[in-house]
Amino acid sequence: MEANTISYIALSISTITAISGFFVFLRYDRRLKKQARELNKKLEIIYDSQIKKIEQEKTIQDTATFLVKSLPYNGDGKHTIRISNIGKGKAMNIRLGENTFTNANGIASCNFETINGLEPKVNADFTLWTLNGVKQNFTMTLIWNDKQNKDNSKEFSINL
Repeated sequence: MEANTISYIALSISTITAISGFFVFLRYDRRLKKQARELNKKLEIIYDSQIKKIEQEKTIQDTATFLVKSLPYNGDGKHTIRISNIGKGKAMNIRLGENTFTNANGIASCNFETINGLEPKVNADFTLWTLNGVKQNFTMTLIWNDKQNKDNSKEFSINL
């Protein structure tokens, strides 16, 4: 009878150990799953921010930006105006919008023609022929298309 009692006690202890081990497993499993969910949320936020950053970089790469300046005076009443594409995208169909290149302001003529395309880091020049007593400050608006938008426009101030 003592052998049976010892067997029952051993069986009871092993059963209790197995059940408590199972509950410990469930507790740690729940904790690991919770940590995995939290980690997935953080990774999702990181991935979303990386996707937004890539989209912004793509937008910047498709956008044309201009710098317009007057080159040093080369005499004979001719002033050269340089248009530079300082953006990362190609500009297409660049045209002159409103401007103050008039006879009243001392401009005899302007040889600007529509530019079909201007790659990044490329310049285009045009000439202003001036009269005596020419005004020294002019404004001009450029209108262009790029991969992001059509009919972009920006006004520039030019000092001769």
